[in-house]
Amino acid sequence: MNAKKSSLFVIAFLIIVLAVLVFRPERPQSVSVPDSREPGESRRRNEVVKAIETAMPSVVNIGTERVVTRDAHNSSYQNLFDEFLNAQKQQKTYSLGSGFIIDASGLVVTNAHVVNRATRIMVTLTDGRTCDAEVVADDPVNDIALLRIKNPPPNLLAIPCDNTGKLYLGETVIAVGNPFGLDSSISVGTLSGKMRKFTYKGRVIFSDILQTDAIVYPGNSGGPLINIDGEVIGMNMSVYENAPGIGFAIPLFRIENVIAKWMTPERFRHLFLGIVPGQRKLENGLCEIIVADLIAGSPAEEAGLRKGDVIVSFDGEKISGLLALSRRLINLQAGRGITLGTASGGTFRLVPRKLTYQNALENAREKLGLALAVVTPELAREITYAPDSGLVVCDILPNTPHEVRRGDLLVKINASNINSATDLAMAMRRLHYNDEADAVFITPVTVNGKHYLARRLVKLPVR
Repeated sequence: MNAKKSSLFVIAFLIIVLAVLVFRPERPQSVSVPDSREPGESRRRNEVVKAIETAMPSVVNIGTERVVTRDAHNSSYQNLFDEFLNAQKQQKTYSLGSGFIIDASGLVVTNAHVVNRATRIMVTLTDGRTCDAEVVADDPVNDIALLRIKNPPPNLLAIPCDNTGKLYLGETVIAVGNPFGLDSSISVGTLSGKMRKFTYKGRVIFSDILQTDAIVYPGNSGGPLINIDGEVIGMNMSVYENAPGIGFAIPLFRIENVIAKWMTPERFRHLFLGIVPGQRKLENGLCEIIVADLIAGSPAEEAGLRKGDVIVSFDGEKISGLLALSRRLINLQAGRGITLGTASGGTFRLVPRKLTYQNALENAREKLGLALAVVTPELAREITYAPDSGLVVCDILPNTPHEVRRGDLLVKINASNINSATDLAMAMRRLHYNDEADAVFITPVTVNGKHYLARRLVKLPVR
């Protein structure tokens, strides 16, 4: 009997063990996740770190020096002549901002207010090298300026740009700059808003501003706002008053459209091509490059291009973005023809010509009512404020605007700085009949025996 019970017990035990083996739940097999990191690479080098490493070599510190007037004996005139330079007693003020390199030749983009009225501009690279720079052009309304490094060092890196035109609310963005003079500072946040409106006195000035909660401090102005791929999507502009967690940036779309007007062979190579490219957004959010403006009588017009044509290729190569096209244009050589392809299937052959300047001064007399002369060493000795270059008003014509005086120095027409007859010729080509040009003159002023230089804006009707 006992043997029988023992046998039953053994059989029951075996049945239980077999049931457990058959019906136990399967353990999920472990999945091996491939490690995308290089051997020995730390987990701390995440996407944010890599984005910063990509963009940082192209970010610069901008220091400016400005001469201002201080009159301790006659303060009643201080506000009136705030923009004058007192030749007898001057002080230098300094400011700091940021910028980023857009071309290896030494072109830098920053905010216009960063370099406003600067008498000297110093660009400091991330490796500590400091170079003098000059303003190629600026647009105070859009708060954008293009600088050129004088004697640029080799191996400058242009910052990558986002050419997709797509922006995602909530995507990670990084503000890079030099707040309070602290070089190469970053703050990380998200893209909090798109198409924000800026108003002034009840009027909408901009309706495309980017909003971010990446902290933007004073000194960040002009620095890039980049995405997680290290590509520029905007330029840091300002911070919401009393709310440092709300920052604003100018979108790349507008930056490229503004600087494309300046990055032309006329300005950089003294060549006449006659095309000003631009871009526009489509309903799907993508961008297309177009002929934004065309100069009458230019090689571009003679080749058959028309304003509004969509450009898709340059010398048979697809154009990756507006800035890429602008870089190609400023490197053109005289007599070297180029081919532009359009979306309609057309192919246009353009051959740039050398600009001629012998008629620039005559055109200024006829179209603007300005009798100008190139400042020579002999002429400079006769002028009380002794400029070393530029164009001076040498006579008053019947159609000269009454605000203009003999001896005034012409320094700017619209967005073009005027330092020579070459600059005048390029600026004149952009003026059309019935336009009104904004001209800036420097004129000497004497108040209570003290000598100043006044900067005056004059509206010039184009005939």
